Amino acid sequence: MAANIEIRKIWENGYSFATVQCSDHPALFRELSRKPRAEWNSTLRYWKLPFSEQFLSELVSTYREKINAEVDILLLPLKTELLRRNYSRKTQKAYLLYNRAFLRSVNLNPYRVVEADLRKYLDNILYEKKLKAISIRGLIYSLKFYYNNVIQIRALSSYSLPKREKTIPESLSRSEVEKIINGLANPKHRLLLKLCYGAGLRVSELTRLRGTDLDWERKSLRIRQGKGKKDRFSLLPLSCKKELLDVINRQGANTWIFQGMVPGRSLSIRSAEKIFSNAKDRANIKKDVSIHDLRHAFAIHLLESGTSIKVIQKLLGHASVKTTEIYARITDPMLTQIKSPLDADF
Repeated sequence: MAANIEIRKIWENGYSFATVQCSDHPALFRELSRKPRAEWNSTLRYWKLPFSEQFLSELVSTYREKINAEVDILLLPLKTELLRRNYSRKTQKAYLLYNRAFLRSVNLNPYRVVEADLRKYLDNILYEKKLKAISIRGLIYSLKFYYNNVIQIRALSSYSLPKREKTIPESLSRSEVEKIINGLANPKHRLLLKLCYGAGLRVSELTRLRGTDLDWERKSLRIRQGKGKKDRFSLLPLSCKKELLDVINRQGANTWIFQGMVPGRSLSIRSAEKIFSNAKDRANIKKDVSIHDLRHAFAIHLLESGTSIKVIQKLLGHASVKTTEIYARITDPMLTQIKSPLDADF
């Protein structure tokens, strides 16, 4: 059956509205007529009502393949399911991005998609795009989630996941970290990178720190709702105490430690990344590293100092010790005591 419910998003005087053409569906027509602030346009023969993602999600879920609308409207039931499951904003963004790209490529209503469409699209990505395994796996997971849980067809259950690449992250030495941090003239920027390295934080965790997250008595720092929506504790570097207390005394304990340009908002992740990039260039570090490599350096340098891999796992917030064990492939304190046979006489 052809799609015969047309939904469009329009703007009037800075406000967004949805228009719904549904003359062939008397029940929906009556439902819309009872909606608050719904207006019937007899000339264009559509209902106009304030744009509501929740209502449109229900509408798409109910009428499925009968809906003709832009991709972002068709994907609203996916957004609803992700919100119900309390998935992180990053996961929501990725799942919507991958599924949007797929639907725009195949130009199909998602409720008319069959497994062959998904397999053909994925195979084309493998041959043409040359993406890393982690990106392909993310794409497959997002398509499987949508079509199995929202569209409710069995899809991609036997499609092979590409093997993960066993890469080793770039490693910054202690002296390189020191150069990067000390090369900054701005005290706020210097404190940002010191905390990132000294506590082993992800950049998203770093930008969301508040003064109330610091516990000087226990020398610990609380990370709220980190990756996987889990709280954890990490080390609070005492060398940052004076600078942090100055910030808290000036701004108050309940505010973001690293405030952005917009009042009431924290520093953006992009701004933090730019601060690191500028500091790296100033320090003349040629390695291909980002601010996340300060977190790697935190783990590597603790391991070199003899800290247990289990303790490092806890500080980093890794769900599995296998994730933390990657650092043991970069450095092993025991190896520094072993001589090459070529150096036996040195």
